[in-house]
Amino acid sequence: METEEPIAAASRLVDERFPQCRLAFLSNTVLSSRRTPTSDLDVVVVLDGPPAPYRETVRAHGWIVELFVHSLESLPLFYGFDAQTRTCTLARMCADGYVLRDVHDEAADVQGQARAVIDAGPDPLSDEDRLKYRYALTDLLDDFRGGDDQVEIIFIAGQLLAMAGDFALVSECHWTGAGKWLARNLDDAPGEYANQLAEAFRTLVRTDDKRPMIDVTEEILEGAGGPLTEGFISRTPVD
Repeated sequence: METEEPIAAASRLVDERFPQCRLAFLSNTVLSSRRTPTSDLDVVVVLDGPPAPYRETVRAHGWIVELFVHSLESLPLFYGFDAQTRTCTLARMCADGYVLRDVHDEAADVQGQARAVIDAGPDPLSDEDRLKYRYALTDLLDDFRGGDDQVEIIFIAGQLLAMAGDFALVSECHWTGAGKWLARNLDDAPGEYANQLAEAFRTLVRTDDKRPMIDVTEEILEGAGGPLTEGFISRTPVD
């Protein structure tokens, strides 16, 4: 099947599957320079009520489409669910999305509400959560520093890359994410941690030199209170 341009494909799908919807947004990532050959379409659809909210993945007009179907009432509720993990995925899709449909001229208000969520940032880490982050990252760094099995080191390094990047963001009340969104959020935040962590990992893979990964992780830890091992106490699970 021939692949249509993103806006045309998303518009057709909304017309076909949600003719009565009041709002629809196409996430703008696919309209930017970050579009790749494997990009999909993320479409937020706003209905008057049930069967929203739900999420569904379909194939249409040559694209894989992730449908995020909501009501005006469920959108802020799900912004809150995202915020519990210090992410703002749904809010970003709405705030920055291309407006596919706006029956009642409310898209600007909905996008403004989503933008306000993003601009407010996530809640600060609690004292206990900050201690747990410091302890878990210190423990993983020690495993990496002391390891001598080359296969284990690579797997530890992958986890270290993600955990250090995540902590660099949440310790400063920035939104975080996984995979590409971790990299993008790091790139948008102050500092050079996206590039530093990526280059440290590349150096490890190319040369087996652990030092750059150790140095950048220690820098992130020091900026958030320092490493933590002995003396740590927790009465809840540590990830």
